[in-house]
Formats: sequence, C-alpha cells, structure tokens
Amino acid sequence: MENATQSGVDDTEIARSALKRQALEAPDWGPIAARPGLGRRFRFFIEDCWLTILENWNNDCSEQNARLLWVAVFLGAGAALYYTLPDEPSFWVLAIVSVSICSWSFLRARKGLVVFPLLLVSAVVVGLFVASETSKFNTTPVLAHAFSSTVIGRLVSVELRGTEQQRSERWTVAVESIGKMKPENTPKRLLLVRRAAGETFKVGERLKMRVHLTPLQQPAFPGGFNYGRYLWARAIGGQGYLGRSIERLPALNLVGLASFKRTLSEKIERTRQAVAKYIKHRIDGEAAGLIVALAVGKRDYLSDDVETALRHSGLAHILAISGLHMALVAMSVFWGVRGILALLPQLALRYSIKQWAAGAALFCAAAYLALSGASVATMRAFCMTAIFLVAILLKRPAVTMHNLALVFIFLIIIQPYGVIEAGMQMSFAATAALIASYDRLTGGRLRKMALDGHPGQNLPVAALITTTKWIFGIGLTSFIASLAVLPFSVFHFQQMAPYGLLTNLLAMPIISLVLMPMGLVSVFLTPFGLQSFPLMIVEAGADWVIFVAKMIADWSNADLLVVKAGGPFLPLAALALAIFTIHRGALSRLAIIPLAVAFFVWWAWPQPDLWVSQNGNSLAVRDDQGRWQRLGSSRMTMNFRALLRADGDASALANNGGEQIAGNKNRSSATGKSKDGCDAEACYMTGLRSSSGDETNLSLALIKKPSAFAEECAIRDIIVSRVPIPRTCIGPSLLMGEKQLEQSGARFVYFKKAEAKIDGDELEKLELARKSASASQRPSNATKRQPLQVEPEQSWRLQNRDAIAAGWRPWMPR
Repeated sequence: MENATQSGVDDTEIARSALKRQALEAPDWGPIAARPGLGRRFRFFIEDCWLTILENWNNDCSEQNARLLWVAVFLGAGAALYYTLPDEPSFWVLAIVSVSICSWSFLRARKGLVVFPLLLVSAVVVGLFVASETSKFNTTPVLAHAFSSTVIGRLVSVELRGTEQQRSERWTVAVESIGKMKPENTPKRLLLVRRAAGETFKVGERLKMRVHLTPLQQPAFPGGFNYGRYLWARAIGGQGYLGRSIERLPALNLVGLASFKRTLSEKIERTRQAVAKYIKHRIDGEAAGLIVALAVGKRDYLSDDVETALRHSGLAHILAISGLHMALVAMSVFWGVRGILALLPQLALRYSIKQWAAGAALFCAAAYLALSGASVATMRAFCMTAIFLVAILLKRPAVTMHNLALVFIFLIIIQPYGVIEAGMQMSFAATAALIASYDRLTGGRLRKMALDGHPGQNLPVAALITTTKWIFGIGLTSFIASLAVLPFSVFHFQQMAPYGLLTNLLAMPIISLVLMPMGLVSVFLTPFGLQSFPLMIVEAGADWVIFVAKMIADWSNADLLVVKAGGPFLPLAALALAIFTIHRGALSRLAIIPLAVAFFVWWAWPQPDLWVSQNGNSLAVRDDQGRWQRLGSSRMTMNFRALLRADGDASALANNGGEQIAGNKNRSSATGKSKDGCDAEACYMTGLRSSSGDETNLSLALIKKPSAFAEECAIRDIIVSRVPIPRTCIGPSLLMGEKQLEQSGARFVYFKKAEAKIDGDELEKLELARKSASASQRPSNATKRQPLQVEPEQSWRLQNRDAIAAGWRPWMPR
C-alpha cells in the first residue's frame, strides 16, 4: 500500500514537471484569453465609449440643437459640391431625387424611426438641387469667343481703378443687345474697362458703345481662383474693353414695378457717388480713401500703399462691407437709441425701449445696406444682423448657433454660390467660433473672473478694471476670429498676418468707438449743417488706423506674409471647425482628428513641376531650389504672380519676379552644353527639375514658328506650341497645342519616376523622327541640337492636371 502511494505521488510530480516543461517550451495563451473578465472588460470598455458618445450627443442635441446645425453644414457641403463637379448634373433628376428623399425622411420620422443619417443625405441632395436651380434660372449666358461688336445697354455702375496718373474706369453694363447676337445667347451684363480719358458718363444712361469682348477669364492655374465663375454668379457673362466711340441714346420708358426698381437703383448709385465725392472734397490725404471705402464700399480713392499696408498688417477685412461694419452700425444705433430713451423715465418705465432700439437699428442697417451698394457680402452681413435684431424684437436670445444656422440655410437658398466664396466662409467661421468660444467661457471661471463686479472700489480703480476688461475682450475676440479664419485666408489668398492680433488691438478700438459711431453722427447732423466737427474726429481716427497699418506692415517679415496653399486641406479644416463649434462636451475633442489630417495634407500634398498658361505663351519651370522661373518671357504677368503666391514664394513677389527667368541665352551663341536658350523660332530647356529641385532627363520646347517642329519633335519630351502641331510630331511624350490648351485651360504637369522599357516599335518611331529631323533641321542649329537619349532606368511618367473640367458647366463657353 505504501509503495502504491509513493508511486502515485511520483507519477503526479512527473506529470507536473512535464507540464512545466511544456509551458516553458510552447506557452498556451488560450486559457489566459478565456479567463473570465478580459473579454467582458473589453466589451464593457466599448460599450462605455459608445454610451459616453451617445450621452454627449443627446446633450448637444438638447442644448445646442446639434441636429439642425449638422443639417445646415451638410446643406452647405451639397451646394459647394455642385460647383466642383466635372460636369453639369441633370436639374430634373436632382429635383425628383430631392422630393423623394425628403418625403422618405418625413415618413420615417412620423413612424418614429431613426432618421438623422437620412436627413444628412437629404441635406446634401437638397444643397445640390438648390445650387443647380440657381444656375439654371438665375444666371446668364456667357460669351463663347472673342470678337468686336456694338453694344447697347444701360450703365449700372462705375468704379475707378489705377493711380492718379493712369486712371481707368470699370463699367458694369446691363445689356440690351450685342450686334446681331440672338437674345437667348446674349449675356445679361458685361464688365468693361475704359482706359481712355474723356467725357464723363453717369449711372443710368443708355449708351451705344463699340466694344472688344472676350469670354470670361479662366483660372490662372488648376485649383486657382475662378474669376469667370465669380462674375457669372453675378449675372456677368463677358468682359471687354471700351473703344472711343460711345454715344448716348434716349432712355427707355418703363412702367410699373420695373420703372420703380430701376429708378431706385439709379438714385442709390448716384447717392453713393455723391457721398464719395463729398468725403473726398471735405477730407484730405489718404484718410479720404479709407473713409469712402468704409462709408459706401467704394475703393476708388484708396491708394495702393494704404491697401497694401492694410493687407500686410491684418486689417484688410475692414475694406469689405461685411459683418463687422454692419454690426458696428447696428450696435451703435441700438445702444445710442437705447441710451437716449433710457434718459426719459416716462418711456423707459412704461415701454420696451430695447425693442424700439432694435427696430431703429434694423432700419439703419437696411439704409446702410443700400448705401454701401448691396453687394453679395453686404447682403449676407445684413441678413446675419437682421435675424439677430429680429430675435431681440421677438424677445428671443439673439446671438446663438441656432440663429446662425438659420441665416446660413437662408443664404444657401438665395445665394448658394456664396458657400464657396471666401467672404461667406470667413464670416460664418469667425462668428461660429466666437459664439462657441464665449459660450464655453460663460460657464468657466475665467469668464466669471473677467466679468464680475468689484464693489467698494473707488472710481479710478473701477475705471481701470473696466478698461482692462474691455481691452481683454477685444484682444480675445480678435485672437479667436483670426484663428478661425486662418485656414480660409491661407487657402483663398495664401496670406497670413503675423502681427494681426497687435494691429487689431491698436486699430479696432478706434474703428469701433470713433470711426463708425462718429460717422453715423455726422450723417445725422448733416441736415442741420453740423457735420464738420464729427468729420474732423473721423479723419483723425482714419489717420491713426493708416499709421498703425503702415507701422505694422513695415515690421512684418515678407516671408511670413505669403503661405503656400498645399492641396485641398480646407474641407478638413472646415470639418474640424464645425465639430468644435457644434459640440461642447467630449465630442468637440474629435476636431483634433480632421485638423491633424488637414495639416498633414497641407504640407505633404505633391507640388506641380511645370506650369503652362492657357494661351501657351507663358511657361514656368522649377530651378535647383524648387522655385518657379519663367521660360523665355521677361514679363511679370498677373497669372505668374498668382502662381508665385500659390507657391508661397514671398521673396519673388517682393522683387516682382526678380531674376526668375530661364531661356535668356541666345541659341546662336550657346554651346552644345547649354541647358536652355531662345531664338525667334523656339525656346528650349533640358534637364527639367522637379518641385524638390532634383534634375530629370526631360526636355521641353516652346514652339513659336512651324519651322521649329522638324528638329524639336525628335529630341524633346514636351512640346508646347502657339501654332498648330503637325501630325508627324510623334516623338514627344506630351504635346500641348493651342486647341488642347483652349479646352483644358492652364495646366500643371507632374513628373513621376517610372521604370519603363522602350519596345522595338517605339524605338523605330523615334529613329524615324530623328532621321526626319536630320534631313530638315534648321542650319543655324545644326551643331546645337541635343542628341536623343533613351535611358530606361531614368524614364519619367508625365501626369496632367487641367484648370477646366472635361465636361460643360454653365459658366463655361459652349
């Protein structure tokens, strides 16, 4: 028995030892994973995260109306999507889909089913439909080609451009007829430039003019600002230059509403011009131009130096009659009327003077809208101001995200094109960021400490504390607004103001407390002949603003003023801003994700290696530092300046392009080792570089005359031609002729490394092209022609990006 027991113990120990060795040699994680608690803990963690998100979502929906805000955001995204489509969508298909999906959402909501994701999809489709509807019924035909003709129309507005020595006028003309053009193809309005000085014409006159017309301007480079689309959205279908032959015609006799509308618009425009001339007459120096811009929205008398200083210092936003000006006018009237009425106890104690003040402010805001020209940006600002004042009249909270969303939805319905404009984007971004930030500070300790009273303190201390709070508020407001609009400023204007916060701290108090209020006082005192004193104060305030702008502009480093706009990062930045402003709890932290991706896209987006203008006259290549340089031409065109700005090349912009000119060497004196050169027939460049500065084995030729094709087609990889390209030109990898560029617009070319093998057929074609070139090459270039080099290990793949979409859009000529 004892032996049996001992044997059993030994067997047990042996089994344990075997299990230990097995565990050491090949550990089995299965039992550990199957232990009670680990799987459940992970599941509980996921459930806890979901419940936290759901709780924050429900809180934001009940407190901030998050569902409405997201519907407004997706509605704007749908409208913006319409303008980026490569081809025109079917209006009737969008109408049917919009009605169907909205009806489906309504039926699901009545049944109590989850409908929010469907609402977001509905908002995108409705946004597309609204933009399509506006394009179909509320825009204008556009010119298809350039020609000269006689135009009969009414002068709608006149704007001065240029310097005092070289003044030009920019006319907006409502068209009645253009030569023998059919009415259905005739643009509603034209934008014409009058360079010759001569007789003065007034707004409202009916004229017969000899005009050279051109189609709407296309973007200077792919992804650039589409000025033609901007004009088309304002019912302008063509551009041109006025000749000297301008004849007055009798006015048409209109009746009813049309007559009243035209008469009212002409009187308003003439009043604007009269106010501008009166300010120019009463105020001297550069201050007059700034005051005219603030009062009636005309930059006719604003000098280039002042405008540049305002832009570099971060004060350029005051030049556009937008939300800032409308708010200053409305709030000045609101607090002024309320303060005056508060001095009358019989009224203040018996009536709601706050509503009276809001009504007066709304009336003055409408008058300012008319006086400033009622531009798209000003109408947008008026709508935002009006809904806040109406909320006060109805005794509802005025400044809320809910009201902002209502304004946004209303503006999308009446002006869907504004969604892709910098003005509307920056206005709503700044307003939303300010509302969201101050909502957070309202419940925080910082806001409480900043706004609490200090009883028992003497008057000087209380005044000092109040002044400190006021300066703190201006600085904080300026900082939040500047941070919110920074991505939009970089994307649209490739610009930032490094000392913008300091400039606004020094200038905005004067604008808010001196310029705008005293300007209103001068308007109210003008009928009594007492406007001189407030105008003197306004002039002193404008001089101070200009002094601050020039001082800060001199401090600013040119390299910090222009910022490279790298890729489509704006939608991601806008999404991050939407998450931050819509949500208040933990969900707002999710804004970090799209913001981080936006910055990555900003810096990592591939840059183009070659730029070709739409007419083929201008080219830009990269140098060894990756900077743009012009090929052949020494002219600093507006398109090339826009290209430099988009590339963030501040130094080249500062010296007007500087030495960035390639192809200046004359081919008759160049050696066989030269890499670039020009003559009367062509410009060429070998060893093209990529955006990183690396040299390639690619070569380029810009053909000026047909006689250059025989040689250049055999030895170049890229051909750009101002003249028709012959079919025998088969050697180059990329051909860009007049017709191709007219259809594609300005073009970016990207150089991509590729391992390529050239087969026998291709080599035979290249050899035939070389023999053809040898038989008919130009004698003057016989010794300078570059030999054909085929290096498969260094082959390059060329990718194009066009400025004009392949399909047709309403702002493009058919």
